[in-house]
Amino acid sequence: MSSDKVNPSSQGWGVAAFIIGLAILANVTAYTIHKATYLKPDKTAVEARH
Repeated sequence: MSSDKVNPSSQGWGVAAFIIGLAILANVTAYTIHKATYLKPDKTAVEARH
């Protein structure tokens, strides 16, 4: 066993920041794809082609 003291609040912040960054990137990507491809349900097929 190691005698080193561990401060739990000082470890893992880099990993947590990376995961939060990935989550934000995934949400921005999903929103961008949604805005580019979403068709309103009330549009007809002819309107959707234009």
